[in-house]
Parts: sequence; C-alpha cells; structure tokens
Amino acid sequence: MSASVAPIQKLTNLPFYQERVDLAASFRMTARLNMHEAVANHFSLAVNDEGTRFLMNPNQVHFSLIKASSLLLLDANDPSTMDQPDAPDPTAWGLHGSIHRHLPHARCVMHVHSIYSTVLASLADSRLLPIDQNCATFFDRYVIDENYGGLAMEDEGTRCARMLKDPKHKIMIMGNHGVLIIGKSVADAFNRMYYFERAAETY
Repeated sequence: MSASVAPIQKLTNLPFYQERVDLAASFRMTARLNMHEAVANHFSLAVNDEGTRFLMNPNQVHFSLIKASSLLLLDANDPSTMDQPDAPDPTAWGLHGSIHRHLPHARCVMHVHSIYSTVLASLADSRLLPIDQNCATFFDRYVIDENYGGLAMEDEGTRCARMLKDPKHKIMIMGNHGVLIIGKSVADAFNRMYYFERAAETY
C-alpha cells in the first residue's frame, strides 16, 4: 500500500513557491562556483505577466544562506518600497527595479562581479570576440556600458534598461563593474551567466 504525496506547493503558504525555490538554488550554486561577492550582488525574477512584480534577495544576506523564504516580493511601481523595514539594497532596487519596470521580456535578471567577466569589463576593449564555441555563443547578443557612473541608483538603472531594450541583447558588460544577465527563466539566465564567465576566462 502506498501513501499519496501532496505536491510541494501545497505544503507551504509562500506565494510563488517554485519560483522561490529556483531562484534560491541559483544563489546557492553561484556561491558554490565562487562567482559571487558575498552580499554585494543581486538576482531577481518577475512573477507577473507585466514583469513588474518580482522576487529578489534581501539586503545583507550571503548568497550561500539564501532560502526560498528569504526572498523579497517587490513591486517595481511601488515608490514606498525603500521606506519599508525590509527594504532591499538601494543599488539592487535601482538596477533591478528599473529593468523590471521597463523591460517585460527580462523575466530573470542576474548581476554579478564574477572574476573573469569583471576583468573583461575592465579592459580598454571589453568586446568578447568569437574565438571559440563559448565566446561565439554570445556574438551580437551583448551590449557594453562604457559609462560606469558608480553605484546603480534609479537613474543609472533606467539608463541600463534603455541599453537592453532590444530583446536580442541578453548581456550587459558593465564597464569597470561586472556583468548583468537577463533571461526568460532562472535556468535560462543562470546558464547564460555561467557560460559567459567561462567564455571570458578563455578569452
């Protein structure tokens, strides 16, 4: 005799549980691969059709410690977000909030300062030429932001969103800063982030 098992979504009251699990797993794997900077980078995932409601990591929680229940549920159009007691990091809100507000095709947004991608972003010429299979994957699919303006507050985030308005551009090489990846899902964005780092290492 076998007992029936309830679907995992029915075992929790958390909204968007599967999305939370997927996003939390991506933080843990990024930490395992040493592609993070402890609490300094941010991932987000849109959960409504318009892309304006999204999950994001909380302020000052290490990537390796993030759980499904840790993630904040935010509204890109809510001006009171930064007044809340659990407000996200201001730079995360400025960058991710702006992208989710302006780019509904950017379902998942990942921003890291991983070593090889950041080295590439810091070169005088930050192009990733198609010299091997991994590098060729990204040919004509990235933009280079050469106007690094310091911390990514809302004006900076809006400017970055404008640069990614063409859906074929999935990656922003952020000059002297790091890399920003967009995807249609957590898996899509994570896969792109991983292989871009490998491509930058080869290059």
